[in-house]
Amino acid sequence: MDRVRWYHSIRLKLALSYIFVSLVPLTIFFVMVMHSIEDYYIGGRQSRLKYLAQIEATNLSSINYLGNLQEGPLMWVRNREIQQRSQNNSHRIVVFNNSFTVVMDTNMSQTGNTLIVPEVVSAFIGNAQYGLNRDGDDGSSSVYATAPILGAENERVGVVLLSASVDDIFESLEEIRQMILLYTLLAGVCVCVLVFFASQLLIDPLKGIMRVVKKMAEGHLQQRIPVTGHDEYCQLAIVFNSMTEKLEQVEKAREEFVSNVSHELKTPLSSIKVLSDSILLQEDAPLELHREFLQDITSEVDRMTMIVNDLLELVKLDRREHGFHVSIVELSILVEDVLRRLSPLAEQKRIVLLYEDVRQVIIDADEVKLSLAISNIVENGIKYTPSGGTVKVIVDADHQNAFITIQDTGIGIPEEEQSKVFNRFYRVDKTRDRGTGGTGLGLAISHAAVLLHNGSVRLTSNADEGSVFIIRIPIRRGVT
Repeated sequence: MDRVRWYHSIRLKLALSYIFVSLVPLTIFFVMVMHSIEDYYIGGRQSRLKYLAQIEATNLSSINYLGNLQEGPLMWVRNREIQQRSQNNSHRIVVFNNSFTVVMDTNMSQTGNTLIVPEVVSAFIGNAQYGLNRDGDDGSSSVYATAPILGAENERVGVVLLSASVDDIFESLEEIRQMILLYTLLAGVCVCVLVFFASQLLIDPLKGIMRVVKKMAEGHLQQRIPVTGHDEYCQLAIVFNSMTEKLEQVEKAREEFVSNVSHELKTPLSSIKVLSDSILLQEDAPLELHREFLQDITSEVDRMTMIVNDLLELVKLDRREHGFHVSIVELSILVEDVLRRLSPLAEQKRIVLLYEDVRQVIIDADEVKLSLAISNIVENGIKYTPSGGTVKVIVDADHQNAFITIQDTGIGIPEEEQSKVFNRFYRVDKTRDRGTGGTGLGLAISHAAVLLHNGSVRLTSNADEGSVFIIRIPIRRGVT
């Protein structure tokens, strides 16, 4: 197994995912906090400036400031008062008359100039304005507020414009931004460290599973994954161990199958060898003895042929070499044909064959393979039922499945052996099987044919009390 490169590892992908999921909210939080702080401080200064603009406009209206511009000493006093209020409140005051000429500027830079300022025009026609100016001519930022100045008849005679620098706020915000950014970076580092260890905790169990899988790939099927905890890794370990046990069973079954095939073929070959040697060594043996030995050899050859044919049939079912030919099958007719073919064998052993058709059942099936499955189980019942016994076949169905029940009054099968009867070459009573002429493959062939129909075979039996095989076949065949 090739070593996974670090940039392809799940651990890196998990770490990057966690870091992304963690840092994106932190970044969004950082941006939202900075906007909130900026809105709070800038909005507070704007509200204050708006309030002061209203007060200033009221004061100028009350003293008829724009109507008394020619009164020199008094105007100087009033301008001095405006200048003092500007210094006390750290803001600039600009007064416009109805011709948009600056009649008073606390900065003394625009006095006497005519300025068409949109905010001032808007305030003059009745809409007081306030807002934020970023990056002014001198690179500074400021907030402003306007308010109309009313005359004696409540007509608009001018506009007062207040502005104040917010550079100090932005400087403070920059300090706060750097502090929050530092904390965010520290939090990000902590997240990365935690993610590193968290990904290690998540990947370690997976590495343990991979080690076991690697050993299994080398042929050590006895390996098991330790099961600890109750998480998904634990469930994966349980499923994997179950799969491993089944693989071991398959491997064991394969070894037993090879051993059984070797044994089954070796026995008739040994008999043929002994019989042929006997013929060769007895040169003056009578013709009757030669004929008897040749008949025995023929019998052993027939037995080998039967074993090979059954093996080939199993291979065909496993590999589906001849396909699966589905047709509409009337189950009662199929079962009656099977019983008719086996009736000579039953009569020879004085076995009574019974048939009960609970209801007429029509299914989609491969008639040849299904007939083979039923025939093998019925024949098995006849072979292992003592003389005078019965073998009964019952056909029934529900709305989804057809059921073929095969009951016999034979020797039965012990409970501990029932899970093995469908194994190839498996025999419950090995001493009697030679007399029956069986190969130990009939039930295995039946089981494979039923599975090919997406069905199942269920067995219930007790020793010396007979056996009951229930074949279940779907009435309508689905996709395999």
